[in-house]
Formats: sequence, structure tokens, C-alpha cells
Amino acid sequence: MVERNPPNKWVVKTYADVGTSEPFLGQFLELFDILGGTLMREREKDTARNAMAMVLNDGLLPAFLELRSIHSSKDKDLPLVDMLQLYEDFSRKLWKAYKDLSQRAATAIGFDIGFLFQKDEKFEEGLMKFRAKHSSAPESLEQYLRETRQLWQNDLKRFRNEFLEHQQGDRSEYLKFYEADFVDSLFNAVWRTIVEILVMLMGLRLPPGMVIVEPDPGDPGPRWPKRFQFQIERKSPMT
Repeated sequence: MVERNPPNKWVVKTYADVGTSEPFLGQFLELFDILGGTLMREREKDTARNAMAMVLNDGLLPAFLELRSIHSSKDKDLPLVDMLQLYEDFSRKLWKAYKDLSQRAATAIGFDIGFLFQKDEKFEEGLMKFRAKHSSAPESLEQYLRETRQLWQNDLKRFRNEFLEHQQGDRSEYLKFYEADFVDSLFNAVWRTIVEILVMLMGLRLPPGMVIVEPDPGDPGPRWPKRFQFQIERKSPMT
């Protein structure tokens, strides 16, 4: 048997030197608060909490660290192969966070979003079924997911699956994935999409009459320090 030390003898080490001043981390951590407000059973919440932690710890954080290495490499005379590897590892880790780990988190919350990663016909079919089953989902859902696929998802998928994994095509077809400004914007687009999809799904599991909103920064009164907030749904008065 392996001898294990008691907790008071564990060695404390820094997991990652990334703070909540980074928007992706601060907003992602809000998801755990939202999870606590759902009607999911405690065992389900534990499973979802672990799955969401994997999105962060095994997906977004590693991708962010690669992104940071890309920026720090600007002042170094790295060999070309090393430089290319930074960008390619970044894209691999970012796709893992979005496609693999976020899909697992969605499943743990109670939803199948596999259609989001399928070809156009299957995507539209799955989206229609999702709407039929979850009619209270945001009205903008269809437009949002279609735009996500068109703006960056399909391109990242092709780069990761076809070129990086199967060496189909030529690197010259994917030059934007080797530009620091582009991968910056790509990281922001992906983590925001992950957060927004998971918030939307958890919103479907709230108590009746409860919704998740983003406070208007122009509203008078005390400023809410986070992006999301629970609110009682406002209904139109009877006439």
C-alpha cells in the first residue's frame, strides 16, 4: 500500500499564477454560484461542479498559459518550430476546452449539446429538437449558435481536426492561427461562448419564476460586482 500523509502534512503548491483579475477566470468562477441556485440534486451538482472545474483547469487555464507564452515569446529569438508549436498547442487546448470538456459539463447539467459540433444539417436538426424540448430557452439562442459556428467555431474545428490532427491541407491556409492578435481574440470569443452556453443551460434548471440577468451598468444604485445576477421574472400585469 502507498503511504499517504494526513492533510496537515500536505505540501501546498501554486496551481497556476492566474488571478481573478483575468476576466475569463472571474466570470467562470461565477458559474459555480449559479449552479448552487439550480434545482439540481446535490449529487448532480457535485458532478456538474467537477465537470465545470475540468473545463477551467484542464482546458481554459492551459490554453491561457499557452497564450501568455506566445506573448512573452515576442522578446525571444525562438526557433521557428518552437514558435509554431506554441500556437498549435494553444489551439489544441482551446478546442479541448470548448468541444470536449464543455460538452461534458453540459451533459452533467442535464443537456445534450452534441448537435452544436455536427455538420450543418445535423446541427439544424438538433437545434430544432432542443428548442422543442426547451421552449423557455432564450429567443436569441438559434441566432447566437449559428453565428458562433460561422464566426470562429468551424474555422477552429478545421484547423485542429483537419490540419493539426490529420495533416490535411497546408499551413498557409491557416496563417491567422499563427498571429498573436488573432489568437487573443479567439481565446476571448471561446471562453465567453463557454460561459454563456453554460449559464443558459443552468438557467433552464432554476426554480420557476427565477431568471439570470446581466445588470445594466447604467442602472442607479449600488453596483453589482459580478456579471450575472439572479432575478425574479417580471410578468406583464393582467389587463
